[in-house]
Amino acid sequence: MSVRRYSYAEVRASLSPEKRRADGPWTRFVLRPLSMPAAWLCMRLGMGANQVSYLGALCSLAGGALLALGSPGAAWAGLALLFAFGVLDCADGNIARTVKAGSIWGEWVDAVCGYVAYAAALLGAGACAELQSPGLLPLAGGLALPWPGSWGLVGGLAASGNLFMRLAYSGYRRVRPESASLGAEKGLSETIGITGLLVPALALGYALGALAIIVLAYAVVYCGGALVVTVKLLGRAEAEARAAR
Repeated sequence: MSVRRYSYAEVRASLSPEKRRADGPWTRFVLRPLSMPAAWLCMRLGMGANQVSYLGALCSLAGGALLALGSPGAAWAGLALLFAFGVLDCADGNIARTVKAGSIWGEWVDAVCGYVAYAAALLGAGACAELQSPGLLPLAGGLALPWPGSWGLVGGLAASGNLFMRLAYSGYRRVRPESASLGAEKGLSETIGITGLLVPALALGYALGALAIIVLAYAVVYCGGALVVTVKLLGRAEAEARAAR
């Protein structure tokens, strides 16, 4: 039985207007255009959407590990692999839509690989920031932080805040699948996240010797976001519980 070969035009046509509008600016103008030929090439190589998701997760793990080494060559290679994850994260969806093979299991695989990428990127960035600015806040007159391994811990807080926020929302949607999504929070995540401005921000911070500031900013945003989302979802749960009495 012959395997159908999809054309590049079919891959491009698979992106719906709704999905295009949902993409953040970095995805829309950088990652998505690159993901179209990447998806076409992966399909030519016989790869399915889940296989591309797994490849992306491996890229992110390798990227985070290289970034954590801190040397210029390793750090830039790690950032390039994290960028490759973003392209592949778009490509797997392109493939699923082209072959019309979308499923809840494919969405689950994509989500888990995204969790892996966030953890790898932020932990790697925290370790790299500690090597670049050991215990010091850049551009703050040599202000020292009060605990050892400071920026590695801040990177861990950023990763934890992001993952907690996502898992809290996923758990809520599991019990209330018909609930409206957190539109503002999701839009912000798309804009600044792993397929948004996170990787270019890390690259800029590393180039300027101020990677620690980027890691700190993401820790504040993600830990604050985790608090806001949790309070918002708890409020919804309490309101629904009162209405059911």
